[in-house]
Amino acid sequence: MSDQPSWLVAEPYSDVDHGVVKSGKEAQVNLVERIGDDGRSCLIARKRYLPRHVTQKGQLEAMGVQRASAFRHDVQYREGRQFRKSRDRRAIERMSTYGKKLLQDRWTGTEHDVMSDLWRAGVSVPYPIAFADDVFDLEYVGSWEMAAPQLSAARLSRDQLADAFDQLLAGLRSITAAGIAHGDLSAYNLLWWEDRLWFIDFPQSIDLAANLQGLDFLHRDVLNICGWFTRRGVDVDAEELFADLLSFL
Repeated sequence: MSDQPSWLVAEPYSDVDHGVVKSGKEAQVNLVERIGDDGRSCLIARKRYLPRHVTQKGQLEAMGVQRASAFRHDVQYREGRQFRKSRDRRAIERMSTYGKKLLQDRWTGTEHDVMSDLWRAGVSVPYPIAFADDVFDLEYVGSWEMAAPQLSAARLSRDQLADAFDQLLAGLRSITAAGIAHGDLSAYNLLWWEDRLWFIDFPQSIDLAANLQGLDFLHRDVLNICGWFTRRGVDVDAEELFADLLSFL
């Protein structure tokens, strides 16, 4: 989606769910066909965030997901994401039911906000269509026959690996310039489709200015992804890349 197709959100439409295409530790992604009143249609990815706190029997089934979130220990990621109301801060400190809901909403809402900013900055991320509660609709990368594979599963030639790394470098420079670190970057959070590298999965993203550990997360991201390329024969220097990214802050 090179532009913003307003009919996806502004005009009457119907959605047809074609089932789960991916289930990770934080969310389940379904393939959805959106059909406008005039017959226009397109495929979108519907990301439903897995509940982090299951409180009653049948909650998972009612939400249309298969399991609860497996992500834990998110306090380091949350640093810098402030709650303005004192009531909200107290609820977080006490980890009350209301506080847990606030954390869930803040965690999931962050991805939409960050991806919107990055998309506007020209980063290769799926277009974020809309977000509400625990559901995030975004551009689907792939075809009817298959979803775009994770970089970890894609079969790339030597030339394609070199091209993928060049695209990675360009993307990381833009993301860092926006003051963001992915926070969990790996070959599992990158897609490869039609010779294009896509950055995905940003709920744990880090505000480099607000989070005191931001540069540590950025450094870890660089080490992780450079290690993957190195193991596949691409000559990369993780520390050199990290120093390069610092110049874009």
